[in-house]
Amino acid sequence: MEPLTTDDPRKIGPYHLIARLTRGTGEFTVTARQFIARGAGGTRTVVLTTPLPDSADDRDGRGRFLAEAERAHLLAGSGPPGWLAPVVELAGEPAEPPWSASPYLPMLPLPTALEAHGGPLPAATVRALGAALAETLAWIHTTGTSHAGIAPDTVFVAGDGPRLAGFGAVRAAGPDGEVRADLPGVTLAVLPPEQRSGGRPRPLGDVFSLGAVLAYAVTGRLEPDAASLPDGLRDVLGACLAPDPVDRPTAQALLEELARGGGVGDPAAPSAVGTRPAGWSATVQDSGAVSPAAALLGPGWLPGRVIAALSEQSSAVLDAEVEAAAELEPSPQPAEGVAIPGDGGEPTRSAGPPSTSTGPSRRGLLVGAVCGTAGVAVGAGAIWTATAPDDPPPPTRAERLAAAHRSRRRAEGAPPQPRWRYDIGGAAPVYAPLVWRDRVVVLTGKTAVHGIDLRTGKRLWTRDGLRPAGAPWATGAETLLVPGDGLVALDAPTGRVRWRGNDYRHGARAAFGRLLAVDGAMAWFTVTGDRQAAVAFDIDSRTETWRRTLPGEITSGHLLKDALLVMDGGGKAGGRAVALARESGKRLWQRVYRGVAAEGFVTSDGYSTLIAAVAGTLRGYDPLDGSRSAWSLRSLGKDAKGRLTDFGLPYVHGKTAYVADGGYALHAVEARTGTVRWQRAYGFALETAAAPDTPDTLVSPSGRRVLMANDAEADAFDAADGSLLWRFTDVSGGGLRRRRVALTDDTAVVVDGRGVYALPMD
Repeated sequence: MEPLTTDDPRKIGPYHLIARLTRGTGEFTVTARQFIARGAGGTRTVVLTTPLPDSADDRDGRGRFLAEAERAHLLAGSGPPGWLAPVVELAGEPAEPPWSASPYLPMLPLPTALEAHGGPLPAATVRALGAALAETLAWIHTTGTSHAGIAPDTVFVAGDGPRLAGFGAVRAAGPDGEVRADLPGVTLAVLPPEQRSGGRPRPLGDVFSLGAVLAYAVTGRLEPDAASLPDGLRDVLGACLAPDPVDRPTAQALLEELARGGGVGDPAAPSAVGTRPAGWSATVQDSGAVSPAAALLGPGWLPGRVIAALSEQSSAVLDAEVEAAAELEPSPQPAEGVAIPGDGGEPTRSAGPPSTSTGPSRRGLLVGAVCGTAGVAVGAGAIWTATAPDDPPPPTRAERLAAAHRSRRRAEGAPPQPRWRYDIGGAAPVYAPLVWRDRVVVLTGKTAVHGIDLRTGKRLWTRDGLRPAGAPWATGAETLLVPGDGLVALDAPTGRVRWRGNDYRHGARAAFGRLLAVDGAMAWFTVTGDRQAAVAFDIDSRTETWRRTLPGEITSGHLLKDALLVMDGGGKAGGRAVALARESGKRLWQRVYRGVAAEGFVTSDGYSTLIAAVAGTLRGYDPLDGSRSAWSLRSLGKDAKGRLTDFGLPYVHGKTAYVADGGYALHAVEARTGTVRWQRAYGFALETAAAPDTPDTLVSPSGRRVLMANDAEADAFDAADGSLLWRFTDVSGGGLRRRRVALTDDTAVVVDGRGVYALPMD
């Protein structure tokens, strides 16, 4: 707690500022300005948070701040807050900085608690702090989001346990994709590696930040050496600080480890109904089971000097409140000839009549509540009551929104634990992985193809010297066909070469161009040379069945019931489609589709409908009925400026087309009619506005699961209703990179650079 400076405002919204609660030090900066403030009625005391001056006047920064404050309010209203500092009010008037308010209780920012103690906190205290914060994060992560704001200045020490503030501070500081080294309010020492270059905050990033904050609390230094950590915390904090998120524990696993190390037995086992350890916090959901963290917050968990500092703060706050209240109350008329001192434009004041109240003073309530922690630990309910208004004000807009959005059903969203991770030596894969018969993961680089055991993640084989010109495809037999230096057929289980075709080699007169479509033992692809042509190739007999020379640059091919549609960029009017008979290659018809670009996102349902993403509109065409669309659908997701975003590449499974847009909304529509089955907007726009491309969409073979992959993560959804199952991200070495994915019914294989992860779908 610090006095207000000359640069600080004296009033924000309906609140009069009393003092600063946090301050920056030489080691780290504060994520936002936090003040202790009092309402005009004189009974409501709050912690008021407002952006740093550098971002308060930035329109985008204001928007991000308010969006995160709104999320924090909705989050606190949707379930048990644990030790999360709740946001009870927020506003963003144009003429003043945006702000949010939380109820005040005596609490010290973590760096101040270390100062009060005279150095690092005891290991037992840090373990209790960590367990309480991990318990709070575990609940937040079940809602499908991340805290993204854990830092030394957002962790507060109160009499009954910590309070975690700063929700969304990293997201509010700057958009994803922006290097965060120079952003105000970001302490790099506690920022996960995947977020420093602009990666999206994710739950396992919270675990890294919490580990860094706990390491600071127990050593007094940011980024301490592992040897300086106490034995009982060295391994668990070291795991939290792993560079790769996949090596970090989940928040729930961290809670269990901290509780187990603190002598709480099996933290996962339910406790007897009605039992409450000393230090039970009223902010923890009263479900009849004892909170594992609360069991560590009993008498003596907090050092005496910290308790004394809390008591001093509460007394100082009440002194400041009395003084501020007197300044704002009407002054009694002085007796004639008696001067009441004033100070320029400041209100004058005089000592009022002595209080006649016979009830306990608010000072007594606060000081008693704080000092009581030295003997019998007092739950947060007593302290909140001491500073709450007698008559609560009408609900704010945010509170009404929270009530409207409250639901018992919440997407879990927590990242799955990978079954295995495979590190690729040498060049990274350049094509999407292929899973052959739920047994072998095939990875294709610039010069080699690798086979990985889907069950164990062990390498089965490597075939070098192939110079692939595209991703392999599987045939009806146990064969992988690799285009490149000719067509090379590999045995899928062993990787041995079954046969080589000398045609279509690099530099040949008719070299392999790109794969257009595959159906059983028949493949269609382009060849390049003097003129581009489409080729139909029978894999079993290793012969061409037809070749058709075509003008233009063919960009994709799509199978209909009786035709192969080859697309090129056409001219300014739009994309051109030429229909070739599947069996003979005979040209059937030609269409120009307005707005479909050369690299347009186009697919088909394999029967009679062509589906194209044209900017923010998804269109369905019946190719036999001209070039006008039969149906259209607008995107749903919005970017950071509120504009509708473009669609990505649709993926058709059965009769349904699934497609994501750049605002990370997911759509499921009937391919033939365009009837919407469901649409889900998850509100990711502010977090992902910097991602350069729309996500890719993939569907599992059974059609039960949908995967959305982008430049930062892979997200899994239930295909029946679009509900979020989980989100997964990993270290993005060198910045954003498109995740390439393959699916089976129970496994997602995600490739990022040189890392391959096998994730359980359920």
